[in-house]
Amino acid sequence: MNSGEQSNEPSPSAGISMAALDTLDPDAFDWTAYSGTYKGRALITRLTFISNLIVHASQSPTPRTLVLARAAALQAIPLLKETLDTDLYLRIVGLIDATLHPDKLPHPAAAGGSGNADEPMDIDSVYARKGAEKDGRPDAVWIEERRATQQAEENRLGVELNGYISNLYKESIRLTYLDMAKLDLKAGSLPKAVTAFHHAREYSSGPAHHVELGLLVIEAGLSFNDPTPLGGYISKVEAMLDRLHPPTSTIAGPTTSTMTQLQVQQNRDAAAHNQAVRRDVGVKLRVARAVAALAQKDYQRAARELGEISEEGGLQDWEGEVISTSDVALICAICTLATGSRDHTRRVLLDRASFHAAVGDSQGWIFDLVRAFVDARYGEALGILRKAEPYMILNPLLSPHAAQLISMIRTRGIVQYLSPFSSVRIPAMADAFGADEDAMLAELCDLAERAEIRVKVDLVDRVLTIKEEDKRADAFRSALEGGSAISATVQANTFRMRLKEAGVVIDPAPREDRDGKKGGGGGGGGGGSGGGRDRDRDHEREGNGGGPAWSTKLRKATVS
Repeated sequence: MNSGEQSNEPSPSAGISMAALDTLDPDAFDWTAYSGTYKGRALITRLTFISNLIVHASQSPTPRTLVLARAAALQAIPLLKETLDTDLYLRIVGLIDATLHPDKLPHPAAAGGSGNADEPMDIDSVYARKGAEKDGRPDAVWIEERRATQQAEENRLGVELNGYISNLYKESIRLTYLDMAKLDLKAGSLPKAVTAFHHAREYSSGPAHHVELGLLVIEAGLSFNDPTPLGGYISKVEAMLDRLHPPTSTIAGPTTSTMTQLQVQQNRDAAAHNQAVRRDVGVKLRVARAVAALAQKDYQRAARELGEISEEGGLQDWEGEVISTSDVALICAICTLATGSRDHTRRVLLDRASFHAAVGDSQGWIFDLVRAFVDARYGEALGILRKAEPYMILNPLLSPHAAQLISMIRTRGIVQYLSPFSSVRIPAMADAFGADEDAMLAELCDLAERAEIRVKVDLVDRVLTIKEEDKRADAFRSALEGGSAISATVQANTFRMRLKEAGVVIDPAPREDRDGKKGGGGGGGGGGSGGGRDRDRDHEREGNGGGPAWSTKLRKATVS
């Protein structure tokens, strides 16, 4: 198994709702809309994600979900045959075989969800022939050809690399390592590719090489749906970009009277080029920061970064290579609803023309969801969200966060519903949210226990009383606490200042260190006698009308 694909396989403990996926009709599923503008490795990752998700779920898959998993795997087979990724090909064929024979599925209770469907199929143990993938049988001839091609290419690049290293051709070494990384990516091994990129970085010269290399690593991680390499390279690319293409103001420079028209035009062209490059690289860095923030469950930052992508010109050459514009709009909308107020949601979603342009033709429900939430029609909004849950689960980027984001949106809706009232009847609130009265009551009690809302629940009359915040009392309490802290700090600093004026110094060293310094230290008699002679000289100076400086200051402080 290639470790580069492990991130695409969700954990059995991910808590995926198989009941939500069972609502989908495999025969009517819109594969064109699901594939969107994705292509290459990103599309392979997207299609194989469905099969891995269903087969390795913590709940037993239903017959309808198995049909969906098999359909996704079959669509991924032709794409995989355009690569050198034989390990993933064998695993997907194994998943197809498992969907045809449910007894081969990994048991949900098994540790780690491992099973036969998780391992590459043994091509020697089955009758393998071309075009038999739909029956769960691999194409043995294609596998042998691809493995031979990969081995020959690795040998060729290895020989070239050794020759370049012997002759110290730095640029050729760098380019060869880049070719090796691309070969590893084609073979589906992201860790080996990242290692090759690291070696190429050692032979890079100049900011341009570092920016190119950083973007290649980021693109590879995103296409494999693995955010692990993103963190370190985002900051490196940002730093090198400022060196390679400084801000326009520093490039254009002032226009003087001694400059010719040609020089002025060249400066303007250079500034325009730098601005275009910075905008292009900046959009890619925004995508990387958004995906990294999403992986860390920083949904507010993810929404902010994704919301600015369309404002800055869109994905351009990254469209479909790592993410699509429709997915950017979907994730931005869901994260904004989960973290923002209604006014904020209206401003960054409904009032933005770029967001309207980013939403795909098959995603009209996103507008219905946002409008219902902004207009405080929470029951309608949650109903739309329930219907959209399967598509969120099937999205590789949103799937690990779907349940939490839906819960956050529901909680935010409850909080916003209660904000203008002093008391609410629970039956009326349950009707507004389209929920059962007892379930609504249990949910409100749970939110109150978690301090999400400040309410009192009357179980007899079924009335919810909102505890009003006394802002005046809170302001006085905050001012009193701040004043007490400042007063204590002032008193401590005043006392310290008077001690310093009196020449009294407290040794901050530990007691054992202070004891070791007495008498010149315990290292030997000579040190002790030296300390004694110093004290004798101090007494002699004191007897002659002098004295240590600290004693003089102390006497002055006492007299005053």
